[in-house]
Amino acid sequence: MHYGWIIVAACLVIGVSAYGTYFSFTLFYPYFVEEFGWSRTAVSGAMSLGLIVYGVFALPMGWCVDRFGPRVTIAAGGLIFGCGTCLGAFVTEVWHLYALYGGLTAVGMGAAWAPLVSTISRWFEARRGLAVGIGSLGGGIGTVFIAPLAERLIAEFGWREAYLWLGVISGGLIITASFLLARDPVDRGLEPYGAGASGKSGGGKSESAPPSPNTIQKSGSPEFDSIGAIARTWLFWRMALTFGLWWFAGSIVYVQVAPFILEKGFDLPLAALAMVFFGAGNAVGRIVMGLISDRFGELRTYQIAMLLAAISMVGLALSGDRYFLLTMITVVGFGFGGASVQLTTVSVNLFGLKSVGAMMGLILALVGFVGAGGPLISGMIYDQTDSYIPAYMAGAGVFLLSLILSASLRR
Repeated sequence: MHYGWIIVAACLVIGVSAYGTYFSFTLFYPYFVEEFGWSRTAVSGAMSLGLIVYGVFALPMGWCVDRFGPRVTIAAGGLIFGCGTCLGAFVTEVWHLYALYGGLTAVGMGAAWAPLVSTISRWFEARRGLAVGIGSLGGGIGTVFIAPLAERLIAEFGWREAYLWLGVISGGLIITASFLLARDPVDRGLEPYGAGASGKSGGGKSESAPPSPNTIQKSGSPEFDSIGAIARTWLFWRMALTFGLWWFAGSIVYVQVAPFILEKGFDLPLAALAMVFFGAGNAVGRIVMGLISDRFGELRTYQIAMLLAAISMVGLALSGDRYFLLTMITVVGFGFGGASVQLTTVSVNLFGLKSVGAMMGLILALVGFVGAGGPLISGMIYDQTDSYIPAYMAGAGVFLLSLILSASLRR
């Protein structure tokens, strides 16, 4: 087996630990409102700030991977993330929430995406969409594992001790998995998976992906030599806005799903189950859409995913039956997760691999700025209307707007 797949497995563990823990915030959300009497705008604002900081620190994290490699970078991020999560047990003031979720923990989260997808991209030429899809599954499937664990820890020990355990578990797993990573195949005397016309890669047989009529950049197109050259193109900024709108709408579900389900008259265990279904749909979407991207092109795949997410988010907003609700949130997760793979494939096909770590970091920083509006604005809408339905309907519209803008992402 090519070592690239070991890289993918390690990235999967890191993503599950980081994203699963970070987005279990929604299960703690009702306790902050009930125990401290904070408004939903105030609580949601902490996560909005966190998304900005998470995105901003993805840029230096991506640069550190280009310069120092993923092992040191991600181990440091895991230590920061684990400590920040543990300190959640001591929250008593609203500014504590902002300092942790909007600060320390979010800084550690900067190591959980750009360093991972840039590392995977270097290790694969063939099947890159599939590899990135599997390696980034943590963004979706993390909640499948961590949300039930968090709900059980809260029920058994209370929300404060639950934070302590989650910090120890997630930080330890991230640091341990980081030691399996290597920046480039050449570090292990290998070629990228699928490299070379002979079909051999690192001593193992490789599959070559068929050419796609919808691939943005044809083989042999010039690569950009620096992040500065990339950032000077309007195409890059259109791409960042397109993906920012994707994250804006998706973060409404991530952050508000538990209070949204409680508003509909259901209980917290169903909210945790909904997170599991959302995560499962997200995970399946990443794999399925990764395969479709390899076969039919990344741009068309992104648009299909956005359409599915928009339609199902309308159904989720209007659902009143628990089974229909679980079905709709699964489809939302499928579309949202399926689109996430294309952030990497579209970016690499447009701008190349030479500065991929810094590029993915800058993309995530910009996506974080745009996406941070989702939790904050949806919380404000609830405080004004006493309902999450308008916020979820608006999220569906934002998914459609991202779909429309994606049509311009061509050389």
